Amino acid sequence: MALVLAVTAATGAGCTGSTTATPTVAVTTPPTLPAPMPSPARPDQWADTGETGAQAAAVWFVRDLYSYVVETNDVTDWQALSEPDCEFCRSVVDDVAKGVQTGTVLRQGVTTVTVTRYEVLNPLAYSVLVDFDQPPSAVMTSEGVQVGTTEASHGQVLLVIDRVGPDWHLRAGQWFESGAAVPTAGATS
Repeated sequence: MALVLAVTAATGAGCTGSTTATPTVAVTTPPTLPAPMPSPARPDQWADTGETGAQAAAVWFVRDLYSYVVETNDVTDWQALSEPDCEFCRSVVDDVAKGVQTGTVLRQGVTTVTVTRYEVLNPLAYSVLVDFDQPPSAVMTSEGVQVGTTEASHGQVLLVIDRVGPDWHLRAGQWFESGAAVPTAGATS
């Protein structure tokens, strides 16, 4: 019996001293959706009812609020500051609805916006033409998986904005290619 115990102990010892590698499982962190830009604060000049306020509002609508809308699919402020008959405004809401339906949002860099022309339509209404440079955007699922990209875009936007109470509202808008001749607002409003 002593011999059997010695063989069993030797066999057991050989098994535990094995050099067989233990398989490892790679731990991967699931992708996460990058945080969207924060809800944009209105510019300090928002309270100005003249050309300074109108220009600041136009830049804010294109650079800040539009970017926030496409990064979050949240159209609450966009709709609250859009006139009911603004087709341009509705087209943005419709585009966001497509993102909601497909479960996607955009992540983009900072859009550069420059006012190139403004026109007084009446003491509380202006048309403001801005040039914009928008970097490429990543199309992301809500789980953080990138499913596409959009190309960088460059162009112009003509906005017609009105002062309604304490706020600037979008009454109309139109996108134009870079360098295109843009009519005055009297022709588009």
